[in-house]
Amino acid sequence: MPIAPSDQHWMSLALQLARQGDIGTAPNPRVGCVVTHNNQILSEGWHSQIGGPHAEVNALNASQDLKADLSQATAYVTLEPCSHHGKTPPCADRLIQSGIGRVVVGMVDPDPRVSGSGIGRLREAGIVVDVFPHWPEGRWLNRRFLSSLERGRPWIILKCAMSTDGFADPIRRQDEKGSIPLTHPKLKRLTHRWRAEEGAILVGAGTVVIDNPQLNVREAQGPAPLPVVLDPNGRTSNQAALYSAHLQSWVVGGPLELHPRAKRIPMGNAPILTTAIEALHQAGIRSVLVEGGPETVRRFMQTGLWDEYRICRGPSALQKGLAAPRAPSSAILRGAHPFGQDHLEYHLNPDSADWIGSAPSPTLSIALPS
Repeated sequence: MPIAPSDQHWMSLALQLARQGDIGTAPNPRVGCVVTHNNQILSEGWHSQIGGPHAEVNALNASQDLKADLSQATAYVTLEPCSHHGKTPPCADRLIQSGIGRVVVGMVDPDPRVSGSGIGRLREAGIVVDVFPHWPEGRWLNRRFLSSLERGRPWIILKCAMSTDGFADPIRRQDEKGSIPLTHPKLKRLTHRWRAEEGAILVGAGTVVIDNPQLNVREAQGPAPLPVVLDPNGRTSNQAALYSAHLQSWVVGGPLELHPRAKRIPMGNAPILTTAIEALHQAGIRSVLVEGGPETVRRFMQTGLWDEYRICRGPSALQKGLAAPRAPSSAILRGAHPFGQDHLEYHLNPDSADWIGSAPSPTLSIALPS
């Protein structure tokens, strides 16, 4: 049957549930599920943790607790139910066992282990299955997962803090080291949450030498991303703080003697950015947060190897210093709004918008913590 307005409504609710799995589910996709009967919610669920029950199982378990007859019920799932054994049994089988009458799927799973087989298994069991023909909101939610499977690379987010007049760092004395904050400390809660949402965090050697960052998650709840350093000339010290702050870190190039927890990625013949991104993709990393410095961010931008650019603009002017990268004129401004004393801007690569299938609407703005 065709997708009805009521189907749109319930799938929107399933999408809201899926967003609750924004931390701790990678490299799995974010999935939500709503079970309805007579246009009323019976139960709901979402995938909340890697290795834990999937959204459909959580929702169906809640339905079972209600001892509901599901033969006339509909399950709305944001992504095609899996049909293979991974860390958990196939969700398609669990739906069949539940006796559900209809399943509405937001989008087909591009994972070759699924890719239509989950839908096919449901239909073979006599379940009515309807699939949204085009759902950019769902693609945006799982842009990290989809980028890895469809484009063969992680979703790449560039981030830069700058003064109100566009400088990323003041003029320093030759011996002046350490990070110089340009934004209010409250913003650190948000930027550390960004770190927890991504699989890896990448910086250039200059950032390590000058700022000596830890690149972990201290101001938010969630796992620390894998730190990656671009160091083609071996400038970083094996005593840098980020090496001791993580169980493992990666260095493309790097010093002659590495910290025991650091893994060297050989330079090879490819450009260093390509080398780093390809290595991360091969390791199953779905997303990368590039935190700098400005020259590293600019190089990603110049090569077109980026998807989002997040600008954190502080309240004060520097008047001179190291210029921050500007968003390309072709970039799509997704949002611009104050955050306390600071100001945030979100830009999207137009090629990424085309790949998703639609330029994001205002409803796709990035949620901020309270």
